[in-house]
Amino acid sequence: MLWKDLISSSTISIRRNKSRSALTILGIVIGIASVILMLSIGKSAEGLILSEIADLGSDLIFVEPSAGDPTSGPPNPFIEQSMTMDDEEAVADTGLFLATSSILSSTYTVSHEEENQFASVEGTNEQYLDIFPAEFIYGRFFTESEIDSYSRVAVLGKEIAEDMYGDQDPTGQKIKIDNIQFRIIGVFDEQGTRFFQDLDTRVNIPVTTMQRDLMGVDFVSYLTLRANDGVDLDFAKDEVRFVLRDEHNIDNPERSQDNDDFFVSSQNDAEDIIGVVGDVLTILLASIAAISLVVGGIGIMNIMLVSVTERTREIGLRKSIGATKNEILQQFLAEAVLLTMIGGIVGVLMGIFASVVIAFGAGFFLDDWALNIPVSGIIAGVVVATGVGVAFGVYPAKRAANLDPIEALRYE
Repeated sequence: MLWKDLISSSTISIRRNKSRSALTILGIVIGIASVILMLSIGKSAEGLILSEIADLGSDLIFVEPSAGDPTSGPPNPFIEQSMTMDDEEAVADTGLFLATSSILSSTYTVSHEEENQFASVEGTNEQYLDIFPAEFIYGRFFTESEIDSYSRVAVLGKEIAEDMYGDQDPTGQKIKIDNIQFRIIGVFDEQGTRFFQDLDTRVNIPVTTMQRDLMGVDFVSYLTLRANDGVDLDFAKDEVRFVLRDEHNIDNPERSQDNDDFFVSSQNDAEDIIGVVGDVLTILLASIAAISLVVGGIGIMNIMLVSVTERTREIGLRKSIGATKNEILQQFLAEAVLLTMIGGIVGVLMGIFASVVIAFGAGFFLDDWALNIPVSGIIAGVVVATGVGVAFGVYPAKRAANLDPIEALRYE
């Protein structure tokens, strides 16, 4: 049988049972569309996270408390708060860094007159703006003397300033953080988000004041360091580890990060981790979506088996006038493949459309969300659909090909 005759015969058979064929194709359409959509969402989310990391700067190093290397195994829930401002001073003395900042953060009730809301409050030092530059609408940032003297001064994000004081300049006025009065000395211009945290609703205060007056602690959440121009970041990270092991009295001659009570990371480390996590999530999401393909494939097999039963006399007639087993096999296999290819193409188009819709909607909430439809996912969708058609069409096709022509003609 010629290929064009095979395709023509398969098309006629599919069109003969439009409703049943449509329902059969639907399972493949949903499966392929799900695979495309899941891959697109996974890649777009990974791109969003990587763009947030890239915005931090390639010369930044972060030091956080950690029970060993968090990349070498499951996270330890019992982590001692080991970072202090003395650690920051020791690291700054290496001369490798343009700016260093101890950061301590928590959430408190922030209020002014009748207005109050929960807000992120971050304690920092005077070098914070050398690490994360920002513009001001009003006022200024705090000075080294205000850090040293535990001053109760605050710099507000643009949104929280507008919520509390409207359009007026609030510098010089008072604001309460956890019922403790602070004097406002500045308001940031719009900053947006940094690693999914809204900076415009944040309040910054001196880290020393945060430690003594709000939290009553002597530790900090983490250190942020900006390396000098030309400093090799890997060398700087090793030097930070050396200094902190000395500060924390850690005997670690093997220099194993698993023995440290801190973790030193940079943008490249974060990108590597996110890349691995993104790949794992993509595989997971695609695997879940692939279940729909298996279900769709089983549906195709069932429909083809029903078709074989319904067309038993037709098969017997074809074989009696000279059709070979191979030609019968090819005919039913072609029908199964054609069904899944149609479903695959429609599924790819629906997956792309759904990805565009999701990206359009996400763009209203996440500025850096970008449409990302992997070409490999489209190719894989069509190939997998064809493969499903072959895999689940073989058994019904073989069953049709093996029918005895005499018995088939007698079938009622």
